[in-house]
Amino acid sequence: MVNCRGCGRNIDTQQVDAGAKYLCARCYYLQASGQGTSRPGSYKILLGVVFGLMAAIAAAGITLCVLYLIGVASFGWFLLLLLVLLGVVAIPAALLLKRRNLSLLLAALYLPLGIWTYLWYLAPGINWDRGNSVLWGAFIFLFAGLLSTYVSIRDLRTLPRI
Repeated sequence: MVNCRGCGRNIDTQQVDAGAKYLCARCYYLQASGQGTSRPGSYKILLGVVFGLMAAIAAAGITLCVLYLIGVASFGWFLLLLLVLLGVVAIPAALLLKRRNLSLLLAALYLPLGIWTYLWYLAPGINWDRGNSVLWGAFIFLFAGLLSTYVSIRDLRTLPRI
């Protein structure tokens, strides 16, 4: 019996070969048999760190949106950027409450972040000195999100859930 590092659930690993990878049936946290057991409650530290990082991303994004509204005074674009930013933060946070699979969480963060960055590039009224770097940043976020989506789907299809 080991504790899941993602949700703290007790898992019977007798049916898993030594060194084999598997997913927790409850939270899809990727684990390998033979790993030491985690401290009970260590998943709460993970939740605290990730929610703290989500709050930092939200604060930075809201600051950019407010500065855009003050500088350009385009309320429609401000509202669009703010709503997409809400998705950037809310989707991974809601997913984190049920699932702790890192590749799934990265996909849920980077795909909306890529869309938000692309919209930020398209926003009117900003004279970009280095607009191409923002555009390439959007493409990199989208690529990272698509790659994470592929890895999470591959793991869900191939690895056993215990």
